[in-house]
Amino acid sequence: MPRKARVVERGLLRKGFRLADTHHRRFVYHTVDGEEPQPVTTIMSHGADRDISDRLLGMMARQLHLTRRQFDDLIDCRFSQADYEAMLRRDGYIR
Repeated sequence: MPRKARVVERGLLRKGFRLADTHHRRFVYHTVDGEEPQPVTTIMSHGADRDISDRLLGMMARQLHLTRRQFDDLIDCRFSQADYEAMLRRDGYIR
């Protein structure tokens, strides 16, 4: 199901992502300790009032090393930052 860009953005910011404005909105994950692991980023086009298609949401999920269901849970606060970070550490994406 498509989602509003502003909802996705708010969810990412609540989970430790920081916005790095470039020609697109780039979200870079920062751990609880403030580290910036390189392979954990995603990009979203400008336009907070627009819907993001299922296809693009799936691509964003893969960039963040998540399934689409996990991505939805992360955005909807059913998957905490601590859980996400533990998964990234377990799978070797961050130390």
